[in-house]
Amino acid sequence: MEEGDLIYVDYDIWVMPDDEEGELTLFDTTDEERAKEEEIFDDDANYGPRPVVIGGDNIAEGFSDALLESELDDEDSVEVPPEKGIGNRDPEKIELYSRREMDRRDIDPVEGKQVEIDNRRGRIIQATAGRVRIDFNHPLAGKTLKYDFKIVEKPESIEDLAEAILEMDYQKADFEVEETEDGIDIVLPEQCKYDQNWFVAKYRIVGDLREHIDAKSIRFIEEYVEKDEDDLEEEFEELEEEAEEELEVESEEEAEEEAEEEAEEDAEEDAEEE
Repeated sequence: MEEGDLIYVDYDIWVMPDDEEGELTLFDTTDEERAKEEEIFDDDANYGPRPVVIGGDNIAEGFSDALLESELDDEDSVEVPPEKGIGNRDPEKIELYSRREMDRRDIDPVEGKQVEIDNRRGRIIQATAGRVRIDFNHPLAGKTLKYDFKIVEKPESIEDLAEAILEMDYQKADFEVEETEDGIDIVLPEQCKYDQNWFVAKYRIVGDLREHIDAKSIRFIEEYVEKDEDDLEEEFEELEEEAEEELEVESEEEAEEEAEEEAEEDAEEDAEEE
C-alpha cells in the first residue's frame, strides 16, 4: 500500500483496558454479527468493508501506518497509543455550564447523557443543583486502541473509485456512476434531493473525486420521473412507517430518562433518611 491509496478495509476497534485485570471493549466494527455479539449493534449503521484513504483525515495515524505495511487480504493487528490515535485528554475541553443555561438550551442535565452544544458533542459527567460539567473530549481520548483489520479491496476503475468516494464522504446509497469521455456522470438517488447533509458532502466529494480520478468534468444529475398512484401510495406508506418508528424510539428514550430520574430521586431520598 502507498500513502493516498483508497481502499476498502474490514476492522474491529478494541479499547485496551487501563490495567492488566481489565478486558478489551469493542468500540467499532464492520462486522454486523460481531456488533450484535458485543451488544453495540446500530440499526442505522452500514456494516461491511469501509472505504478509507491511507493517510487521510478519517483514520488514526497509527492505523494508517499499519495499513502502509499491510497487503491485500492479509489479516493484521496493531496497538495504537493515544498520541497516534485519537489523542490525549484535554482538561480544557471539560466545561462548566449553569442550570439556567441548560434550561435555555432545553437540555435535561442527566449524568452520562450525550449532548450537543454549538455543534460540539459532549457527555455530562457531573450535574449538581446549580452547575453542569460537560466533557467535550472524544470518548476514546487518552485510550490505547487495538485494530484487528484486513484490506479486502483496492478499487482501480473510475466507477469503483467514484462509488468508494461517495460512500466514504456521504453514505451507501443507490448512486448510478458512468464514465464519460471527459469525466464521470453521477445520477443522484431520491434521498439526495431532500437531504441537507448531501449539500454539505457534495463539495467534499468533488474534491476527493478530483484527487483520485482524472476527470475534467464531474456532473451530478437529478432525475424527476412521474409516478403513478400505486407508487405514490407505497411511498406514503413507507413515510408513515418511518414516522411511527421514530415516535417509538423517542417514547422509549423518554421512558428511560424518566426511570433514571426516578431512580436518582429515590437514591437522594434514601440518603436524606439515612
